[in-house]
Amino acid sequence: MSRLFPLICSCFHQLPMLFLGCCLLLVCPTRVQCQSFEWDASSDLVSADFGHATLGQALESIAEAMGWDVFVEPGLEARRVKTRFSRLPRSEALRRILGDLNYALLGGESGTPRRLMVYAISASRATRKIEIADEVTVFVSRRLDNEIIVQIKPGSELSIEALAETLGATIVGKVEGLNAYRLSFEDQDSADRAREQLAGSETLQISDNYTWERPGNQQSFPLSSLPGLRIQPENGSASTIVGLIDMPVQSEAAELAPFLLPGIHVGGEVPVLESDLPTHGTSMAHTVLKGVEMGLQGQNTTPVKILPVDVYGGSEATSTFEVVSGIYQAVQAGAQVINLSLGGADPVPIMEEVIDQASAQGILFVGAAGNSPGTEPVFPAAYPGVLAVTASSRPGQVASYANTGDFVDVMVPGRTYLDFNGVTYMVNGTSASAAYVSGLAASIAAATGRPVQEVALELKAQLPKP
Repeated sequence: MSRLFPLICSCFHQLPMLFLGCCLLLVCPTRVQCQSFEWDASSDLVSADFGHATLGQALESIAEAMGWDVFVEPGLEARRVKTRFSRLPRSEALRRILGDLNYALLGGESGTPRRLMVYAISASRATRKIEIADEVTVFVSRRLDNEIIVQIKPGSELSIEALAETLGATIVGKVEGLNAYRLSFEDQDSADRAREQLAGSETLQISDNYTWERPGNQQSFPLSSLPGLRIQPENGSASTIVGLIDMPVQSEAAELAPFLLPGIHVGGEVPVLESDLPTHGTSMAHTVLKGVEMGLQGQNTTPVKILPVDVYGGSEATSTFEVVSGIYQAVQAGAQVINLSLGGADPVPIMEEVIDQASAQGILFVGAAGNSPGTEPVFPAAYPGVLAVTASSRPGQVASYANTGDFVDVMVPGRTYLDFNGVTYMVNGTSASAAYVSGLAASIAAATGRPVQEVALELKAQLPKP
């Protein structure tokens, strides 16, 4: 076993600290007047800027940054906290934040603090646990009732034009290399009749087509710029390519540009994007590169490149047909790792087949397990050929929003920060978890010369599971 993997696991447990230099940093949304809580882990010094926040909001910041379970006496959360200080010892910092309230720090098995009790008179009254709020976008899918996807199997001489005419359908999309076609009907009844007529065909594979909604916007925070990427592209060597099946990656993200290959646009015309908000694709590209940084373990150059594959265009949703097309085109363009930070509740046979065929060629697929707590499968993550990643909130703890189905392979943190046009944004969800693992696997494979699927097997063995 490579000595690299225990180091990687340790890094994931300290992921927020890695992102923000030597500090763990938590900030509050712009709708709240509190601004920041910062812990320098190396010196155990704390800085904070709470602009008239509630005690509950301040304790949530402490819980997230320190990794503690925080309990408070009911009724105290609404008290106001207004303080600002820099680099104070932990005990003095807590006293400044809590004012005349009492507190107790209880240690875990290793003796390090794991629980903070905040109370007026007796610690036994600190019974309300502070929950860390995570805003995530739930994966939403809906069947397009008047559409089907038809794939003509190899060796068949069937004409798709003749078939469409017979069925009374219109061909509205095609992936030539797959002999796959998107057929649209006048109404659901017509499509249902076609489904019945083609069921059991030996020369055709029939799949329903689903819409997958566009990922939501990121949360923004009033912070100065975060430290940028610490890596540089390695020129003159063969690239390890991560295909990013997502929304477009914006040109305004200047630090990403050296790592980006010319993009593929499946979702129609290239959209005109807002320049003041990062797209989900931009956020995931940044997160992939953060995963690459971890895999380099101190090195500062990498041959890893990102191939953006836009399957949304300017639309509010994509379709599984367009995702299949995007996957196929990424494979044809040479991607060795394909990141799928998107999904839905329904399996699509043609998508599974395309993934299986590419996996047999040594390509690694990494999928987000979904942002709904429960165990129901989410696709494409639940396909056997995909490394399914869910999110943790703290070392060993599943995030409150994360899927924990038996299809899940590994669990890593589901939070990332990025700086875009001078504003700091935070992204929560299994989308970010998958992007970290995609970048990490590509980075290790590039650095060691090992096949990406071999790297994935070790990651599955070493990273925690829910």
